[in-house]
Amino acid sequence: MAAVFWIIIALFCLAVEVHTNAFVSLFIGIGAAISFVLALAGIPFALQAVVWLAVSVGTLLLLRPFAMRRFHHHPYERDMSRPTSNTMTDLRGVVLHTVGDEQHPGKVKIQGESWKAVTEWPESIPDGAMIVVRKAFGTTLWVDPV
Repeated sequence: MAAVFWIIIALFCLAVEVHTNAFVSLFIGIGAAISFVLALAGIPFALQAVVWLAVSVGTLLLLRPFAMRRFHHHPYERDMSRPTSNTMTDLRGVVLHTVGDEQHPGKVKIQGESWKAVTEWPESIPDGAMIVVRKAFGTTLWVDPV
């Protein structure tokens, strides 16, 4: 009966981990899998529970930080804390609604699409003016007059 209990816990933890990838239930499930083997060996349930807790806590403390660094780090991710150059850089367009600073964004049209835009120029860029994209942050473009 204890073996069935541990296999259910292990499978439940595996199913939860597949949907969260937080690397918590995975290690709890590893503890349950080890307790399952102990149950098959006829070890008393109280000892199985102690081993389950010890293995779960131990693997969470020792292996989870490594797993988080290994599987949640993507070298292709960009630091989006500041504007960057991207594929929009150097494209040209026209101002649809006057473009000002970050507190007064406007709209520009580039290759048939409308984009939110701001400028670092001291003056706003008026409607109809030609612009060039200098950098971007998310879906906001930083533009200069041509």
